[in-house]
Amino acid sequence: MTVSTAALNRRHAGRLLGALAALGVRDAVLSPGSRNTPLVLAMEALARGGAALTLTDVLDERAAAFFALGLARRSGRPVILSCTSGSAGAHYLPALTEASASGVPLIVLTADRPAELHGVGAPQTLDQTRLFGPFVRMFLDLSEPAEDRDGPGIEHAAARAWDAASGANPGPVHLNLPFREPLWDPAVGAEEAPALVRAPPRVWRGRAKLDPADLDALLAQLAANPRGVIVVGPRELADQRGGPDRLPEAVAALAARLGWPVLAEPTSGLRFGPAAPFVVDHADAILRSERVGDALAPDLVLRLGQNLSSKATSRWLARHAGGKATLVHPAGAWHDPELIAERLIVADPAELLLALLDRALPAAEPAWAARWRAVNAAAAAALGPLVESGPLWEGQLARAVAGAAPEGALLHVASSMPIRDLDSFARARPTPLLATASRGVNGIDGTLCTALGLAARHEGAAWALLGDLATLHDAGAFVLAANLGRPVTAVVIDNGGGNIFGFLPIGQHPTAFEAHFFTPQALTPTTLARGLGRLVAEVTDLDGLRAALAAESTRQEGGLGVIVARVDRAYNLVQHRACWAAAEAAALAVLES
Repeated sequence: MTVSTAALNRRHAGRLLGALAALGVRDAVLSPGSRNTPLVLAMEALARGGAALTLTDVLDERAAAFFALGLARRSGRPVILSCTSGSAGAHYLPALTEASASGVPLIVLTADRPAELHGVGAPQTLDQTRLFGPFVRMFLDLSEPAEDRDGPGIEHAAARAWDAASGANPGPVHLNLPFREPLWDPAVGAEEAPALVRAPPRVWRGRAKLDPADLDALLAQLAANPRGVIVVGPRELADQRGGPDRLPEAVAALAARLGWPVLAEPTSGLRFGPAAPFVVDHADAILRSERVGDALAPDLVLRLGQNLSSKATSRWLARHAGGKATLVHPAGAWHDPELIAERLIVADPAELLLALLDRALPAAEPAWAARWRAVNAAAAAALGPLVESGPLWEGQLARAVAGAAPEGALLHVASSMPIRDLDSFARARPTPLLATASRGVNGIDGTLCTALGLAARHEGAAWALLGDLATLHDAGAFVLAANLGRPVTAVVIDNGGGNIFGFLPIGQHPTAFEAHFFTPQALTPTTLARGLGRLVAEVTDLDGLRAALAAESTRQEGGLGVIVARVDRAYNLVQHRACWAAAEAAALAVLES
């Protein structure tokens, strides 16, 4: 008996989604449309049938993709993104570039028109073959459902997609699924959880470990170069899948044994927690001075994580660590824009450090660690009066937000000045704070939507720190947040435009800077948030900020609450430069005493 097109669509989509659910997918983010009807109905049937699958509908595909990015980043599991055909999937690209660069697992399911409707002017149709180019780990076109495709090919495709998204080198994958009409027919009957032809195959992956002989060679190098530093850049939460994050304690133990300072930026997972006592939390301010940097030049660098936010630290590495750096990455990714690597170790970083700690490590050189501690302490003392008092400015604000965040809170930070100010001015703290930022491609787009996705899978307070332009750039987040029950607090720095460019030479251009780089907007974050009923407070001083944060910490009502912190851009620039000068003077006084 001939099977109807609607029944074929239902079976095809059901088997694919059933296999992905069996493999471990727990979240799907959908955007409305028609051509992905079979996929939506299959997911709904799974969720209604008892599968642990949560569906979130997001009107705007761009917002949906960044929300899914946050979900996957926090959970470490692949998240499904599903949309209709045509231009819809193209809105996913900005989030997928970040997911690709940061190693965040996403499974994109774009519905498509069948082959006979391509190239003939059919509406809502474009060539979706390899739509996302090099920014996905794998692309599959599963072709139209047909009666003669009853083998286990669909389940195998799901397994390959799952492994490509979450395996040795995590990232997004793209499956294109054309469907013929009718996409659904009431005569097909009630939707049920699909029956698989066969359980999807599974991939078992062990953690990468270094060969014992290579471990001995690394140990010998550590012994021959006692003045080293451990540099830890951003790390994806997906790196921690399969158990608790062991790297902070491993880094702390190795730093203690070797007497090496730890230069760890806020999104490394080491700045706020058990490794805090070993972290040089003012490295960005200290290493801006070439004289200070020369006095602290290392013999060896052990580098973990992704690229640093601090240009000062990166320039110091480029100046002093050429051919002296050992990179460690579990998937063998090169995070070395300064081109300083002597070698790349493909191994799990925590496993590697724990293996070193099990061996006879060389004795620490006390003077080396003491010099770094003294310089950092002097810089902290010099910065304190400038950061802890006076009119509100951005470095002060970043420190206040990081200090006020409750234990175990999540803080998502925009990839412009906020992450740099958090790096330069926030003090390390022993109580946990999960700081995240989209530092794969460093865009400000999607900051709020990503924060909402992170918050949806985080137990504890969820805050975001971003500027006025990042807020307006992601205004669609307010629509998304209105449908979520999770309270999220956004602290928006309103300096009237893109003040990060004021730190660059272009900031001195007499005509172009204001209109084309600073770009003040007629619509302000205050106007937007107030109009949507989301404004919590507008503050202009440190006491007002602290009071607003304290009030938000106890809010139970879901949705986005916005605190707008207004700062003067000229004063902000003056304070940054005053802090850097004070840190340099304090550090030099220690080194020359």
